[in-house]
Amino acid sequence: MSADSHVTATDEPFARPALLVAMAGMIAATVVGNAMFSVHAPAVPVLALGAAYLLLITAGWAWGERRGRRVLGPLLVALFALTLAILWVSQQALSLLVFPLLLLVVLHAGLRWAIAVTVGLTAAAAVQSASAGLSALDVYLLSSNFVPGAVLTMAFGAVIVRERDTQRQLRRFAAQAEELAATRERNRIARDIHDSVGHYLTVVNVQIEAARSIIAARPAAADECLVRAQELARDGLAELRRSVSMLRAGPLEQRPFGVALVELVDDSRRAGLDATLAIEGAARALAPALEFALYRAAQEALTNVQRHARATVARCTLAYGERAVRLRIEDDGVGAAATDAGFGLVGMRERVAAVGGTVELRTSPGHGFAIEVHVPT
Repeated sequence: MSADSHVTATDEPFARPALLVAMAGMIAATVVGNAMFSVHAPAVPVLALGAAYLLLITAGWAWGERRGRRVLGPLLVALFALTLAILWVSQQALSLLVFPLLLLVVLHAGLRWAIAVTVGLTAAAAVQSASAGLSALDVYLLSSNFVPGAVLTMAFGAVIVRERDTQRQLRRFAAQAEELAATRERNRIARDIHDSVGHYLTVVNVQIEAARSIIAARPAAADECLVRAQELARDGLAELRRSVSMLRAGPLEQRPFGVALVELVDDSRRAGLDATLAIEGAARALAPALEFALYRAAQEALTNVQRHARATVARCTLAYGERAVRLRIEDDGVGAAATDAGFGLVGMRERVAAVGGTVELRTSPGHGFAIEVHVPT
């Protein structure tokens, strides 16, 4: 037990009213009873020292805890000296007063100091008993009669300190868990904004570029591109509003997964890409989290094809297996030398990993790009 197990500003005090009242009652009964019935100890010194001890162990303790170690340290020293004086004057008759002192020492200085205090009190009792001419057996009995109770008191104090330390650790873990949850939520929102709004803006940009390139030669076709861009901008704005409101409305809430995926491929085709979707195996309903992860992966992959690949063809394959679903998207674009960059791909990996899946990327310069997503069902 370390010496830094003292009360901090964020802890509840050890000196609670019920405990202080119980200690005050025990001390008062012990001191008054000894003053009234003991024939070996003078009543007035016992009462005076007992009153000072009672004041320090209750009001002094409660006051010292609010001010920290700079006050608690001198308080414990004063209580130790006062306890020595009481035991000496009462000829060890008030050994019960050792226990409140030991409890405070364990709580605010640690178990080692409590053991040292016990040894000191035992030694003082032995010296007093020996100086009175008692036999060795009587010296032993008189100086060690409070030791079993002291051991029990120290064990009780150690349990209280351990409980306090556990509560501190739980509060730290709770704060860390809350911070981690907030960070994950921010990352989730960032991924969703990137995946949804980024996709819409990319397609809008492609439509506007197409309209500008053909407006002189084919004004009707250019107008269709602009109308489509306007529709996509409106859809993107709606998606942005959903994202800003913590994404309570996901892209699959109002339409089945298969329909949403077909519309995603159709958007790429209208943007000028030869995009196709093939379904392998018997299509079935998946858990919402799996469908959402697959949808976002397809969205990110098709957006990257339109934005970076300089491709003319994109093939999207959704294969239903008995225990897993595989989504593969490949293009005939320029490919890439590295596959570890880009927030979108990082977000895709994180989202798929969250549902127990994996993402594999295959590419090389001049040989296109392939993304394969496996999720267990």
